[in-house]
Amino acid sequence: MRLTFWIPVLAASGALLLAPPLSSPPADEAHASGADAAKRPASYLPASGARGVASETALEIKRQQLVAREAALAVKEQELKNLAATLDARVKELEAAKASLDQSLDARKKVRNAEFQKMLKVYMSLKPAEAAGLLDKLPEAQTMEILNQMDQRHLTKLLPLIKPDRALKWTRENMAAK
Repeated sequence: MRLTFWIPVLAASGALLLAPPLSSPPADEAHASGADAAKRPASYLPASGARGVASETALEIKRQQLVAREAALAVKEQELKNLAATLDARVKELEAAKASLDQSLDARKKVRNAEFQKMLKVYMSLKPAEAAGLLDKLPEAQTMEILNQMDQRHLTKLLPLIKPDRALKWTRENMAAK
């Protein structure tokens, strides 16, 4: 149940628990003379004097406070259990979404890799002069990627034909990687 339902219930039960009992005698009767005490029923007679009544009252108040605290703790415990269940459900949803995204990303990487391999085969099948002309028109990062994937036989024919600054950059990157 919702917290808004339990707050008024707990407030009302706490007020009832902390209220003085209806059957106890008024405070002025507890201090009446001995003659009046004889007229009262046995339930109104103090068990061990005024101190006993005060300690019994204090104990009763503490007991009521403990009961109220137990009720509040039980409500909070139930709230925590509900929140934990909600969080667990949310974690499972997020894990499922992550797994789905991972699968989608893996599929996309496979498709891109297949497309790149296809393009690489096309560049390797071209004459070196034609491939160099096309590579010079591509962005530098893509050119470097293609050159990194080519085999040595094709590179030896292609490298002298591409722009010298790109050939030098590719050479420096490969030398730095070793």
